[in-house]
Amino acid sequence: MVADYVALDLVPGGAWAGLREVCGYDEISVRATDTATAIRLLDGLLVDEPGIAVGPGSAASLAAADRDRLLVAIYARTYSSRVESTLRCRACSEYFDLDFDLQELLDNLTRATPAAVERGADGLFALPDGRRFRLPTGEDELAVYHLPADEAERELLARCVVMGDPAQEPQAVQAAMMEVAPVVDLDLQVRCPECDHVQAVHFDIQTYLLSALSAERKQLAWEVHRLAVAYGWGLEEILSLPRGQRRMYVALIEAEAPRPRRWSV
Repeated sequence: MVADYVALDLVPGGAWAGLREVCGYDEISVRATDTATAIRLLDGLLVDEPGIAVGPGSAASLAAADRDRLLVAIYARTYSSRVESTLRCRACSEYFDLDFDLQELLDNLTRATPAAVERGADGLFALPDGRRFRLPTGEDELAVYHLPADEAERELLARCVVMGDPAQEPQAVQAAMMEVAPVVDLDLQVRCPECDHVQAVHFDIQTYLLSALSAERKQLAWEVHRLAVAYGWGLEEILSLPRGQRRMYVALIEAEAPRPRRWSV
């Protein structure tokens, strides 16, 4: 099994995670774009090897920023590091292409801890007013998922502010969290090449990756059919194949398939 290794920025002391390639079972498990689905996908892809700090079943313990790092790595291996899309200008209604590199976007978002926020070796962060906080994890997000947005926000702060009053200037804590742990969930400012109009386009890696996997369900069914017919393999055997290997076999089958005869007159 060949794994991709991803450096995690927010685990105390630094750490690495290993990810195997997506297989058919992973693809058919994606039926939504929420955090619970992302965590479940990661739990299945994380590998348990010597030196790995975050293994299978541990994805919910990660802060959202580190979780997004892993989702970027999954998208890059499954599809490409580049995101390509076609947008419609809200001003002139013309279509234009949006193209950017995910790793470059991630690198631009990652910045040093702000001078006003002190990061401790224990993974906690300190504000100038003495309050200390930790970053919310997937476990925290899932715990407040059922609450109304305002209440969920307050509950998250209450869980994460470990010293001081979480209700005192909560915006300062939230701003500090966003600065020390930026997520790939933002508005991109894009310019229309036809009329020069600038508009905001929202992008978040979790929704983009999970939507892409979910959209390929019919393609996966066709690939399963082609392999089953050509090789006589069972469903379990086919769905266990890494995605790249499965598609390579299908391409070989298609290359050897007889072509329709063309009649000349």
